[in-house]
Amino acid sequence: MSVLEYIVISLALSIPLLVTVCEGARKTPIRLTRGLLASFVISLEHVLCILSGVALGNLFSSPDNADYNSMVYMGVMVLVAIWMLFPLFRSKSKESPAYDLSRWVTVILLGVATGMKSLMVGVAIGYMQPLRAEVWKLSVPLVVLMFLGSYFGLMLGRRKKEFHARRWQLIAVLFLLVFAFKGALWGE
Repeated sequence: MSVLEYIVISLALSIPLLVTVCEGARKTPIRLTRGLLASFVISLEHVLCILSGVALGNLFSSPDNADYNSMVYMGVMVLVAIWMLFPLFRSKSKESPAYDLSRWVTVILLGVATGMKSLMVGVAIGYMQPLRAEVWKLSVPLVVLMFLGSYFGLMLGRRKKEFHARRWQLIAVLFLLVFAFKGALWGE
């Protein structure tokens, strides 16, 4: 996979994080300097999750059967896309969950919880690509875009700015679905 594909996948994974962090910062105030560190911690957790997922995908993939690997890749990516659709069907009157980002335990656990999507995308990528060839091409865009997404969400939440979260999440799902079918049908 190319770096551009990893950038788009990282962007798709950072949008739900942006929404989650924005809701948390809207409910509980947090200083921007503390938010910088919290955003960095969350982005590092996402990188660890996706690299662990790639290692798991490499472990379970079949090097002799490319069709099997591409179908598992597509299936896992479609499952993650469906998983990302669930918050969109929540009624507008129901309040979305907010997390207290001023506590470090919450920040660490939020990074792990939101990193499960990254873990699953990593498993999908691991079925298609070896870990040793993809570490830097995957890690650098993910850490940068996750950091920017969570910090941008933090700034939006602190200012109590409204944005169309459903539209952005639909764009993220579309990105994942496009790369699921591209990777499964045309390979590398």
